[in-house]
Amino acid sequence: MRDCVSQRETHDDLTSELVKMAGVLKANSLAFGDLVESDKGLVQETAELLERSVTGVGKQGVRVGKFRKRSWGTTGMTWLAMLVVVCVFFMLVLFMKVAPKRY
Repeated sequence: MRDCVSQRETHDDLTSELVKMAGVLKANSLAFGDLVESDKGLVQETAELLERSVTGVGKQGVRVGKFRKRSWGTTGMTWLAMLVVVCVFFMLVLFMKVAPKRY
Protein backbone atom coordinates (compact mmCIF):
# COMPACT_ATOMS: atom_id res chain seq x y z
CA MET A 1 0.00 0.00 0.00
CA ARG A 2 2.87 2.29 0.83
CA ASP A 3 4.37 1.65 -2.62
CA CYS A 4 1.06 2.45 -4.24
CA VAL A 5 0.82 5.80 -2.41
CA SER A 6 4.44 6.63 -3.30
CA GLN A 7 3.83 5.75 -6.91
CA ARG A 8 0.66 7.83 -6.91
CA GLU A 9 2.52 10.87 -5.53
CA THR A 10 5.30 10.43 -8.11
CA HIS A 11 2.69 10.11 -10.81
CA ASP A 12 0.95 13.31 -9.63
CA ASP A 13 4.26 15.19 -9.45
CA LEU A 14 5.20 14.09 -12.95
CA THR A 15 1.76 15.01 -14.25
CA SER A 16 1.95 18.50 -12.75
CA GLU A 17 5.44 18.98 -14.24
CA LEU A 18 4.15 17.88 -17.63
CA VAL A 19 1.30 20.38 -17.38
CA LYS A 20 3.76 23.16 -16.51
CA MET A 21 6.06 22.14 -19.36
CA ALA A 22 3.12 22.07 -21.78
CA GLY A 23 2.20 25.60 -20.69
CA VAL A 24 5.76 26.82 -21.20
CA LEU A 25 5.89 25.12 -24.59
CA LYS A 26 2.61 26.77 -25.62
CA ALA A 27 3.86 30.19 -24.49
CA ASN A 28 7.13 29.70 -26.36
CA SER A 29 5.38 28.59 -29.53
CA LEU A 30 3.03 31.60 -29.37
CA ALA A 31 5.97 33.94 -28.86
CA PHE A 32 7.78 32.32 -31.77
CA GLY A 33 4.67 32.69 -33.93
CA ASP A 34 4.49 36.40 -33.09
CA LEU A 35 8.16 36.76 -33.91
CA VAL A 36 7.66 35.04 -37.27
CA GLU A 37 4.70 37.31 -38.04
CA SER A 38 6.73 40.43 -37.27
CA ASP A 39 9.58 39.11 -39.44
CA LYS A 40 7.20 38.58 -42.37
CA GLY A 41 6.78 42.33 -42.73
CA LEU A 42 10.53 42.85 -42.57
CA VAL A 43 11.12 40.14 -45.18
CA GLN A 44 8.47 41.68 -47.45
CA GLU A 45 10.00 45.14 -47.09
CA THR A 46 13.47 43.76 -47.80
CA ALA A 47 12.17 41.94 -50.88
CA GLU A 48 10.67 45.18 -52.21
CA LEU A 49 13.93 47.07 -51.59
CA LEU A 50 15.89 44.31 -53.28
CA GLU A 51 13.57 44.42 -56.28
CA ARG A 52 14.09 48.18 -56.59
CA SER A 53 17.83 47.68 -56.28
CA VAL A 54 17.84 45.06 -59.03
CA THR A 55 15.84 47.38 -61.27
CA GLY A 56 18.27 50.23 -60.57
CA VAL A 57 21.27 48.03 -61.29
CA GLY A 58 19.70 47.00 -64.59
CA LYS A 59 19.19 50.62 -65.60
CA GLN A 60 22.76 51.49 -64.63
CA GLY A 61 24.00 48.51 -66.65
CA VAL A 62 22.27 49.88 -69.73
CA ARG A 63 23.80 53.31 -69.12
CA VAL A 64 27.27 51.81 -68.69
CA GLY A 65 26.83 49.85 -71.91
CA LYS A 66 25.95 53.02 -73.81
CA PHE A 67 28.91 54.86 -72.31
CA ARG A 68 31.23 52.01 -73.21
CA LYS A 69 30.07 52.08 -76.81
CA ARG A 70 30.61 55.84 -77.00
CA SER A 71 34.00 55.71 -75.32
CA TRP A 72 35.24 52.95 -77.62
CA GLY A 73 35.38 55.48 -80.46
CA THR A 74 37.81 57.68 -78.55
CA THR A 75 39.79 54.66 -77.38
CA GLY A 76 40.10 53.42 -80.96
CA MET A 77 41.24 56.84 -82.11
CA THR A 78 43.83 56.95 -79.33
CA TRP A 79 45.27 53.58 -80.36
CA LEU A 80 45.30 54.67 -84.00
CA ALA A 81 47.17 57.89 -83.10
CA MET A 82 49.71 55.88 -81.08
CA LEU A 83 50.24 53.54 -84.04
CA VAL A 84 50.81 56.49 -86.39
CA VAL A 85 53.34 58.04 -83.99
CA VAL A 86 55.24 54.76 -83.64
CA CYS A 87 55.25 54.24 -87.42
CA VAL A 88 56.52 57.78 -88.04
CA PHE A 89 59.23 57.27 -85.41
CA PHE A 90 60.47 54.06 -87.05
CA MET A 91 60.33 55.65 -90.49
CA LEU A 92 62.47 58.55 -89.19
CA VAL A 93 64.99 56.16 -87.66
CA LEU A 94 65.09 54.16 -90.89
CA PHE A 95 65.52 57.35 -92.94
CA MET A 96 68.37 58.46 -90.69
CA LYS A 97 70.15 55.12 -91.17
CA VAL A 98 69.63 55.01 -94.95
CA ALA A 99 70.17 58.68 -95.89
CA PRO A 100 73.77 59.75 -96.53
CA LYS A 101 75.40 61.94 -93.95
CA ARG A 102 76.36 65.47 -94.99
CA TYR A 103 79.10 67.25 -93.11
